[in-house]
Amino acid sequence: MKIDTQPAAHGVLTRRRLLLGGAALAPLALWGCGGGSSGDDEAVVSTSSGRFRGQAEGSVTAWRGVPYAQPPVGALRFRSPQPVQPASGIVDATRFGPASIQSIGSGVAWIYPVQDQQSEDCLTLNVWTAQTTGKRPVIVWLHGGGFRTGATRMPLMNGRALAERGVVVVTVNYRLGAFGLLSHPDFTDPGNGSITNWQLQDMGAALQWVRQNIAEFGGDPNQVTVMGQSGGAMHTALLAQTPAYRACFQRAVLLSPPTLQPPVSMTLADANAYTELLASRLGTTPRGLRDIPAQALHAAELALNAQPLPAGFTSGKAWKLAPVIDGKTYLADWTRTPWPADLPVAITYTLDEGAFWLDLYDPLSGKLLTQALPGSTAALTGAVLPQVGSPGAAAAVIDAYTQAALAEGRSTAPGDVWIDIFGDRLLRVHGTRYAATIAKAGAPVRFGTFMHPVMSPGRGVPHCAELPLVFSTYALDYYKGKVGAGPTQSMLSDEVIGSIVSFARDAEPRLASGRAWPLYQPGGASSVRWGEGGTAAEVIGAVPKVEQLKVWDSIPGV
Repeated sequence: MKIDTQPAAHGVLTRRRLLLGGAALAPLALWGCGGGSSGDDEAVVSTSSGRFRGQAEGSVTAWRGVPYAQPPVGALRFRSPQPVQPASGIVDATRFGPASIQSIGSGVAWIYPVQDQQSEDCLTLNVWTAQTTGKRPVIVWLHGGGFRTGATRMPLMNGRALAERGVVVVTVNYRLGAFGLLSHPDFTDPGNGSITNWQLQDMGAALQWVRQNIAEFGGDPNQVTVMGQSGGAMHTALLAQTPAYRACFQRAVLLSPPTLQPPVSMTLADANAYTELLASRLGTTPRGLRDIPAQALHAAELALNAQPLPAGFTSGKAWKLAPVIDGKTYLADWTRTPWPADLPVAITYTLDEGAFWLDLYDPLSGKLLTQALPGSTAALTGAVLPQVGSPGAAAAVIDAYTQAALAEGRSTAPGDVWIDIFGDRLLRVHGTRYAATIAKAGAPVRFGTFMHPVMSPGRGVPHCAELPLVFSTYALDYYKGKVGAGPTQSMLSDEVIGSIVSFARDAEPRLASGRAWPLYQPGGASSVRWGEGGTAAEVIGAVPKVEQLKVWDSIPGV
């Protein structure tokens, strides 16, 4: 694997080196949201970052590796993203920028291939459009990956199929892991006073860049949808609830959003202490972490993350490195914060979210990529207990899930019950409950469940299973043996894409069948279910497995 720890001296990074030296970023709420000027021809656009030549891909044109902020290296490590100074002349934009530095484990590799081009110099985005004239709806994609992995250079996230349906697609790279999440007062940014959440600020800077420049690609800056998955979905919600960024988009799509709160994730005080602990392991201070070679810093943080926390830490029980509530960029638990009443939102989950972490198979080798599932009630209780905090709560949750499975004719085997409990605790309960909250408040929310199972020997519909269908990249060699590549997948992909595009484009979005995608009504048959029973069916009905979620209302801290 080739990992660049400083700006590379070739390809897209040669161009980015020319873009250093822009003015410091103003405070978040004051960063501009204007337009630009037209390019010389269909494939050349003029932006606040310079002039870029794209490349035709069938009926659309793509611009890859366009910088939206300065490379966050050297003194800019652990700083808010800084605007770029445009290069002179027309710059080639036909190659993706590198991924942020990351390590992809065997389970994550099921959906994300290992990246052979990685660098701290990663703040780029990619654009696909059918024409640079007119005003098309815009979809901005924020990938997931547990805040540590992912990259828009991956073939999975090609925006071409969506752009062919009449929208402008933007996919965004941002800082990951230690580079995007470490926190400390010694990092205080002189422009806006922030000390953490560089990852979230990168996404906000990309949105502001889109607001300022997307008209040059034929996009409408007043019709922007942010679509995120997993960690990217959680960040989408945070952006929606942050005044500095809210004006930059008009709709939101949250695919499998989680929420992470202390003590599951870290308090700001513990996050600062974690950075101090990391610095001491490297023989330096938090400020001195800016001088540690990037790969050494990445490796040291991974090693520290794998170890138990010392006495004195009261949080970070499951996530030691994640977005931190700082009162500035991340204001509060997004699921307990009012949703903007004028921001339509669609929330979706997969049917068996937890299978990604607990029951994931490699279809090529047929080997299980995760640990064995609990095979007894005692083992199930031992697995559930850390999720809920007490034996009584564990018993209540297990009973509720077992009874719901019996009533719906599903398996009550301990392993299958554990998959649902784990996935619901991390993901489904939060967004499903929040959708009900939004609906009761009268704000426009729509709900969906992706239900098409993965290929044998895989089982169920794990987290991320919908992504190759969302981008119509299911037939790529890396995915066709996992999600299938036949007529069913083709039809299902068209349905999912059609629903997303209609949501981004229409005041009253419609499904591929022509029926309206109804506003969500808790307890009613008002959500869409894609791919039920292994088919390409698109059904309007109740949220699957919703009864079992009710038990979480009685569990403290959930």
